[in-house]
Amino acid sequence: MMKVVAITGKERAEIREVPRPEAMAGEVLIKIDTCLLCTWEQRMFGGDSSTTLPFVPGHEASGTIEEIPEGTVTSFKVGDKVVFKTLDHCGHCSYCYQGHTNQCTGTAKKRSYGGMAGSGGLAEYITLDVSKIFPVAADLDPVCAAFAEPLACCVHSMGRVELNLGDTVAVIGAGIMGQLHALLARLRGARVIVVEPDKTRRELALSLGAHLGVDPLASDPVEQVLRLTDGEGVEAVFSTVTKSSVAASAVSMLRKMGTLVLYGSFHPNEPIPTDPNAVHYKEYVITGSYSPSTVDFFRATRLLSAKLIDPKPFISEIFPMEKAQEAFTASLRPDTYRVGIRIDSHIRR
Repeated sequence: MMKVVAITGKERAEIREVPRPEAMAGEVLIKIDTCLLCTWEQRMFGGDSSTTLPFVPGHEASGTIEEIPEGTVTSFKVGDKVVFKTLDHCGHCSYCYQGHTNQCTGTAKKRSYGGMAGSGGLAEYITLDVSKIFPVAADLDPVCAAFAEPLACCVHSMGRVELNLGDTVAVIGAGIMGQLHALLARLRGARVIVVEPDKTRRELALSLGAHLGVDPLASDPVEQVLRLTDGEGVEAVFSTVTKSSVAASAVSMLRKMGTLVLYGSFHPNEPIPTDPNAVHYKEYVITGSYSPSTVDFFRATRLLSAKLIDPKPFISEIFPMEKAQEAFTASLRPDTYRVGIRIDSHIRR
């Protein structure tokens, strides 16, 4: 048996005991160390998700290989520190064959925990195919390792734009995803403008390497960005906020041939007005970014293992598993970045 955290109703997270999964040929058993709480889990906990409850959530997690059964051919060893991709893909649809595993249209394996569906990051153990597991440095803090999934999402987003050294980008929103975008853009040699109304978040971005900060409440943010770029605009805008109205105004920040990346989902999902002639004459590119592919996950693990990205400033609080209810409640506070749950109680930050 093992323990899991299940969301059983609106603002209700419970510890339940379920059978421990058994790894089959081609899989390994992972003992989970730490799981972070993403906005997906927060919406589920807050009652703003269509997911059928009870559900065992969690997908930003790290762990240690506990068991490798006979029939699993792998270079992994018991005791290896790993992260893993819980968003399943079939591996043989036209998108998976091309490496776009985040756009899988096939039928993927689903996990169940004592009759409850779940992604499984908030369980003591998880079994996964070796193709969904990624090594991390042995000395990487397991809490930092758990940032591989959100970082991979941002790596994928950055890949939607062709950035050159010296380009200027605007990152709208300085929540955790905006902060990670700003760090990645800086690593790619871009000048970074962060557009964020919260002074504390704006100042954190600047302290971590962003070059300029814009307060959208002080004056028109589009005018501010244009002024900072001599009227030309930026090569790319990464909009990480959930408001369609903000994303709509972001197009006006672009220079000719610029790219707008709509990162994340919108709540509520409202249409965005566009000027087709502006798109035509200025050759704008408007694109989205959804979840990471396998290569994005791999790159994220290398960035974390090599300490090229340090997520420690975004760790708001880590709770033990028995305080899962408190952890979820804390994660809803607007002053947090990432709240996590330490599944393996002997792990310490």
